[in-house]
Amino acid sequence: MIRIYVKSFAKDTTLLSQEDEAANLLKNKLQEDLAQYPNAKGTIYIMTSIRIFGQKRNDIDILVMGFIENLTLKNINTKNYSVVKELDIKSFICNIELKSHSANCVKREGTDYIVYYSGIPHNASQQCNEAKFSLFNHLNDQLNIKPFICDVLWLNGLSKTDLSYMRGCTIDNALHRGFKFRDLVSVILQQANVIKTEMSRYCLDSFNDGAKEYKSIVDLFTVERKPQGLTKQKFELLSQKNTDVEKLLLDVGNKLTIVTGRAGTGKTVQLLQLAFLLASEDYAKRCLILTYNNALVSDIKRLIDYTPMPSKVDGRTVSIKTIHSFFQTLMKEVGVDVNHLNPQIITYDKDYNFALKQLYNFVVKTCEKEDIDALKDMAENTIDWDYILIDEAQDFSDLEKKILFKIYGANRLVVADGVDQFMRAGHRQIWEKGVEKSLVHKPKALELERRQKANLVSFVNAFARLATLDWKVKPNDELPGGEIKIYSKFMKSTYDMLKANCERNDCENYDILILEPPTLVKTDNKGNKSFSKAETYAQAGIPIFDGINNRSRTTYPTKDQCRVFQYDSCRGLEGWCVVCANFDELIQYKLNTYKLTEDELCFDPEVAKKRNVLLWALMPLTRPIDTLVITLSDTDSEIGKMLKQLADIYPDFIEWNVN
Repeated sequence: MIRIYVKSFAKDTTLLSQEDEAANLLKNKLQEDLAQYPNAKGTIYIMTSIRIFGQKRNDIDILVMGFIENLTLKNINTKNYSVVKELDIKSFICNIELKSHSANCVKREGTDYIVYYSGIPHNASQQCNEAKFSLFNHLNDQLNIKPFICDVLWLNGLSKTDLSYMRGCTIDNALHRGFKFRDLVSVILQQANVIKTEMSRYCLDSFNDGAKEYKSIVDLFTVERKPQGLTKQKFELLSQKNTDVEKLLLDVGNKLTIVTGRAGTGKTVQLLQLAFLLASEDYAKRCLILTYNNALVSDIKRLIDYTPMPSKVDGRTVSIKTIHSFFQTLMKEVGVDVNHLNPQIITYDKDYNFALKQLYNFVVKTCEKEDIDALKDMAENTIDWDYILIDEAQDFSDLEKKILFKIYGANRLVVADGVDQFMRAGHRQIWEKGVEKSLVHKPKALELERRQKANLVSFVNAFARLATLDWKVKPNDELPGGEIKIYSKFMKSTYDMLKANCERNDCENYDILILEPPTLVKTDNKGNKSFSKAETYAQAGIPIFDGINNRSRTTYPTKDQCRVFQYDSCRGLEGWCVVCANFDELIQYKLNTYKLTEDELCFDPEVAKKRNVLLWALMPLTRPIDTLVITLSDTDSEIGKMLKQLADIYPDFIEWNVN
């Protein structure tokens, strides 16, 4: 006998979801079909509402795994052996993307199935494929298991006749409402190669060690993943009522909303709170958060994945992308050539701006309202967002701003404007410029420090005074304490100290952020970058997530690892403990590579260069919450002397331990 189990991983199981109902229907179908094989035995698991982490798609509609003995199908077509007379079914695993649209809301375009939500098209086949790869990557990452996963599109609102008419004579991975077990196996066999055993029998076996592996998979999804450390604090903060955010909500959709404040005053938190509120069931809006920083994208993705927020494109959601990723998607949709855009080459900024100008000329100068509406419909919701929320909005170029105004209107934008340094554009973007004053909502700037403990704020303020910078942040009386440690190098003993600190404060390795200068970045012959000391750290027992590595930049650590990033990637990030490694090397590198703007040419170039580099240096110094570790290669450097002076002024909380 084959036993079939249905398991939902939804947090609230009192109400059956669409996926749960479909899973129960599937169970009944399989039980009926498999009754004709009385000698067969084994287990089939049907699981719904699965959440996965660190992948493009964070939810799986239905996952089906089968582990069977003594079940043979006759005269069935296979991918690699054509029709075989007998096929033994041993094991299989498939991701099922569920769509319950009626036939008039489904159409086939090429090899893809398109479904419509309120008249807006969505590529169901693409969603199905993305979910499969997300599932595979998750199992590989967490369990080192690599089963052959098949993707199945279950068009539960279509009859067999409907589906046959739609696809004609072609064969694909779609199934109709009343499909049989053999139909499911047939779809699997179009993707998975069957095995020919030594006994000259053919079998379907998707696992290397089925009995062991399926238990690991079930256990993986059964264990509830809960946020820890700073992630837990952020998670709780997002769910709290915030009267300031509720005030912002009153004008969102009617006015351009601008939130201002220096680093650490809570701009990004307000942005996230507003996005989650708009995407809640009460408002059900689709919100896109834009930022320039891949590392911050990964950090926020990780936070979103802990929430019940759907990652699909067919309803309320919070998504996050980099500015470049979003605009390049938009370029593709309107036909601007982006094949030559490569962030790894030195001419990227020039190439991007050239393509952006082409996009501007088309969208802003040519398109009418009906053209914009058609673009949103055509783009399968990569463009059609209810609200755009922008972090570090002061970095935006004029062209990017005008394109967003044209597509969405100023009233659908919420921008977080840092009043401190800017890194990218040659001038600070003034968002309210060109917008009628009555259509702008700009509350008083956030002033109170909400990230760093008071001692760290005092240190940063004092550093700014020594550097003659216009910087003053008000310490928060509710965040006392904090310490700074200045060493010659970062060692295993330093890591052990930081880890112990984190454990005392219910934090995890993720809450240790290590920043490295360009001098410790290596590049291979293909242009791929990585942290040069990654292997050294691993051998020393320091677990790290190499965020410098090109292949890791858009993901986040799913294991107990410290984050390592370049200094340039740290904007918007934070850590309970932060290591500013080889800080003097960073400053010297910035001085050597700094390019004066036209506005700065009228000043003493060396003075202007030094001032802007030190202003930039405030960014990594404002990342820690509790503990800042700074390592110096040369204590006699100008920055080394500044830090020694500060250590003498504040011996109570600055430890100077440089050999």
